[in-house]
Amino acid sequence: MRKSNLNLNIFHIMYNNTIPVINDTKVTFNNRSIPTSDAEVRSLLRKLKEPITYFGEDNADRRSRLIKFINEMPHTNFGENFVVDDVTMKSDQEDEDVSEDDEEFYTPGTHELLDARKQILTYSLRQASARIRRLREEHEPDPIKVLKHRRIINGKAAKFEIYGSQLIPNNQRAISTVRYNDDNSKIACGSWDGNIYILDSQLSLVGRSVPGYHLEKVSGLDWNGSKLLTGGNEGSINYWDCSSDPTKPYTPLKTIKAHDSRIAKSLFHPQKSHFISTSFDQTWKLWDFEFGTEILQQEGHSKEVFAASFHPDGSILSTGGLDALVKLWDLRSGRLINNLSGHIQGVYSMDWSSNGYHIATGGGDSAIKIWDLRKINNNLNKSPIELCSIPAHTKLISDLRFYNPSSSSSMKLSEIVTDKNDENPTKLSSSGKLLLSSSYDGKIRLWSADNWIKVGETISTDKVMGCDISQDGAQIVTCHWDKSVKLWQ
Repeated sequence: MRKSNLNLNIFHIMYNNTIPVINDTKVTFNNRSIPTSDAEVRSLLRKLKEPITYFGEDNADRRSRLIKFINEMPHTNFGENFVVDDVTMKSDQEDEDVSEDDEEFYTPGTHELLDARKQILTYSLRQASARIRRLREEHEPDPIKVLKHRRIINGKAAKFEIYGSQLIPNNQRAISTVRYNDDNSKIACGSWDGNIYILDSQLSLVGRSVPGYHLEKVSGLDWNGSKLLTGGNEGSINYWDCSSDPTKPYTPLKTIKAHDSRIAKSLFHPQKSHFISTSFDQTWKLWDFEFGTEILQQEGHSKEVFAASFHPDGSILSTGGLDALVKLWDLRSGRLINNLSGHIQGVYSMDWSSNGYHIATGGGDSAIKIWDLRKINNNLNKSPIELCSIPAHTKLISDLRFYNPSSSSSMKLSEIVTDKNDENPTKLSSSGKLLLSSSYDGKIRLWSADNWIKVGETISTDKVMGCDISQDGAQIVTCHWDKSVKLWQ
């Protein structure tokens, strides 16, 4: 327990054989011994039977009066000094209780969790090796080629315009989220009325869910081949087969009561053997997909956990909360790696670049922040550096999506470039070169992932609730508060 200078002086007086002289500098209390909180100052004055406040006295005057009184009081009056000591000791104890609440704690894990961590470790090491090998192969030392490639991508991004708009039949509420499947043939849409709608690449309705499996807004969508994972505000997770007869409404293959509060995101791990859910109960959970069982409930955020995204290797899960913090969790060890603090309002969206070291986060403060995991601050926490803060929109940022195609063969954003002599033609990768953002200000914007400048913009008439970019980079799909789904190309 901490001992203040005030306590040390009291014990010195108690065990000194000589009676100290009033105002002797050897026993005069240090001002730092007196609490700075006005409530504690008033409490001490009350204990010392002094007036709590005088007319016209402010906090600083009151504390100065307390210091003067203690320094001038008869130090042989041990009873009064013990009162001061008790109050100080109580304050110290309260400080310790607060610090204990902030400490990390660990709980025993199950064998299923251990097996999951081993699987994720094996998978992530293999993926990391492949990613580093790919980045080395894609590295282009010729700056002329890199510049030409950037101009081609930025030029195409600037040409996106409205291609089509669809109001889904019988949908009564706003569309909350949209996601392309892996081959761009289907678009999953979640609605505030709790239903799932499946559109083709031209926005024609090709399937829908049986009503009643989500009682409130569908807040999370993620594809696994032809299967779809969804989370709803009622706290349930459903797993659907969207390859069945399109003339019949879909019924879920699995239904899990995952949380007692709203689910904000539901995502498959890149390995597809596990998935996570984030919730307004201030936790996120890791689930075994095959058995539908919970294998981890993780606390850490002080407010609702809203956003989440997996590192492309599957080794790290990033979560964003309404406490304005981004947390990086090592799924292989279970440790919290770091906190990314920079947003001044809640974090509502995030995504990892395919390069594995850039992560973009969007908040209620209308800003997009880019973090570089290769660069570390020289502070005690050694947190990753905020590489860039973009005043991207004028309202809440609802969704962020890096252009991360699963294969290079389908990249329509890439073209062959040559050196300054128009020789040595090369086709460079466009993976991770664009960042797409949507906002409640009604705008969809595209950002260059090289210098983080705006290279494209489309404008709608109402809030944009979510967005996604196709695997080939040729189309963008958005969902809106006005119940519409829009296609841009």
